[in-house]
Amino acid sequence: MSKLWSSANRWLTWFHRWAGVVLCLLFAMWFASGAVLHFVTFPSLSRADQHAGSEAIDLSRVFLDPSDALARAPLANDLRLLSVAGQPVYVAEQPKGAWLRIAGDTGEVLPPFSAAVAATVAERFSRASAARVSGPIEYDQWIVHQRFDPYRPFYRVRLNDDANTDLYVSARTGEVLQRTRFSERAWNWSGAVIHWIYFTPLRKSYSAWNQVVWWVSLLALLSSAVGTWLGFVRLASNRAAGRKGLSPFRGWMRWHHVIGLFASVIVVTWMLSGWLSMDHGRLFSRGETTATHTLQMRGMSVGAVAHAATLESLREVAPASEITFNAVAGRPFITVYGPMGRDARILFLDQPPARIFASLPDSLLLSGVDHLWPGQVAAISRPDTYDDVYRLAESTPGSAAGFRVIGNPTLRIYVDRYSGRFLTVMDPSRRSYAWIYYALHTFQFPGLIEHPEIRTVLVLALLVLGFTASTTGVVLSVKRLRRELA
Repeated sequence: MSKLWSSANRWLTWFHRWAGVVLCLLFAMWFASGAVLHFVTFPSLSRADQHAGSEAIDLSRVFLDPSDALARAPLANDLRLLSVAGQPVYVAEQPKGAWLRIAGDTGEVLPPFSAAVAATVAERFSRASAARVSGPIEYDQWIVHQRFDPYRPFYRVRLNDDANTDLYVSARTGEVLQRTRFSERAWNWSGAVIHWIYFTPLRKSYSAWNQVVWWVSLLALLSSAVGTWLGFVRLASNRAAGRKGLSPFRGWMRWHHVIGLFASVIVVTWMLSGWLSMDHGRLFSRGETTATHTLQMRGMSVGAVAHAATLESLREVAPASEITFNAVAGRPFITVYGPMGRDARILFLDQPPARIFASLPDSLLLSGVDHLWPGQVAAISRPDTYDDVYRLAESTPGSAAGFRVIGNPTLRIYVDRYSGRFLTVMDPSRRSYAWIYYALHTFQFPGLIEHPEIRTVLVLALLVLGFTASTTGVVLSVKRLRRELA
């Protein structure tokens, strides 16, 4: 038995040593970049900011009925009305995420928008002049996420402002969908880009990035777990031999061992939760709904909604920077956003006279959700502070505030209160994931959420501890490689 124990420890030592040689620098970079990421998040343009900057639709120039616009895109599953450089434009989402552009004044199907149009859009959005326009481009570092795929290619418009702002205008829809400033771009190269291994050549292929980061994270988790085990085995053997101190080693190995004893729990915790950030349905549910769920929630097609809308109903809701066509539980309505940050409004189309609401009635949302989870939905409320953290983490960046629908003690369904669309479904599996990943990786615990200053001090102290332990591993790896190559 002792030989088996000795052999196992020898193999574990070999694995930890050489996995450390390969990964120790990455460990140190993860901890350092995590500190940057704590203060500077990856650039994103929230829906609220997008609506606030978007130009108002000149509804007096809209002569094409929504139903006629949809007739030009018979396969569409979504329809919106925007203003692009002063022209009202219907954008219809086609199968596989493509968008078709129909002029709201002339009814013609428009080609992709030009660089000149993108410059005008960016200038009206920012109230600043355009210095230059690049593109169209399919990818760069700041639009590499797959949520931008339906809107590619983009024009990158550099503004004449002090922040060296870049705006990304979709050539497909004419919308500003991303905004970055020089300081954000600079800090993110040492923050999110490194922390998420988010380099464009790898990240633009979601499948390749998903597999690479998952396997690297798993190897890092195994290495840290084995190192923790070996560290405590060495501590126990040192005490059994009657020697003083925590470690039998000397020099840098002693530092690595002693610091590792104190850092081991947090290192393993962060490696486990970081690995789970790449779960994507492997072990836990994804918290997502399907197109079938969306259709069931609507209770009718977007075509039926478009037929219920008229030019008069559109003009009734001015001013607007975006109008979307929606339904919940068979009731058609249009959602009106902006401009200039104006609160969204809901106009129901199925009863004269049309009624305008500030948000969807709770009873209607409950009825829609009950179609999918019969008999499980009991009440509806806004998220509390704790649950709102996970709803925000689970949904599209900057999405509208949602309601929490409580069906039973474990099921929570988050629904956008303006459009009736699902944000996320927190079933028991997804709630377990939220605790293991979001809570452990970002320390979004009840109590700490309400005290961000204390949370920041705690997170930074632990990051320094993890970075120090990783740095000793870097030194030992360099020494090992020098001996091997000598």
